[in-house]
Amino acid sequence: MSKSSPSIIIIGAGFGGLAAAIELKKAGYDDIVILEKGNDVGGVWRENTYPGAACDVPSPFYSYSYAPNPEWPQRYSPQPAILEYARQVSEDFDVRRHVRTGAAVATADWDDATATWRVVCEDGSEYVGDVLVPAMGQLSRG
Repeated sequence: MSKSSPSIIIIGAGFGGLAAAIELKKAGYDDIVILEKGNDVGGVWRENTYPGAACDVPSPFYSYSYAPNPEWPQRYSPQPAILEYARQVSEDFDVRRHVRTGAAVATADWDDATATWRVVCEDGSEYVGDVLVPAMGQLSRG
């Protein structure tokens, strides 16, 4: 018996991973897991907490088109405001429940025999999915 909907694994809960999950949910997919190595959503905006961390483009342009934020605190918003926006969007679009934090991916292998991806995290947890969306940001490795 074939599944009616594919299972989807997204690696990364930054802006890209959240956007992928939101768009997949809008298209009717719900069998989604988002593997995030950190302790929360937000990616680079969760990690970069140095003094003065802020967006270098006007905040309205640093928003999802379907989730405008009329509450940006200033034109070039600081890191805490951007992180809060990512958290709020993940709640508003019902993707936060799909996020598994502390899930640092060690390997991701395609299995020809089952036509699935097998993803193993550093803690030994395993996930199997039909589709893999690698959404690790360019700054995900230190």
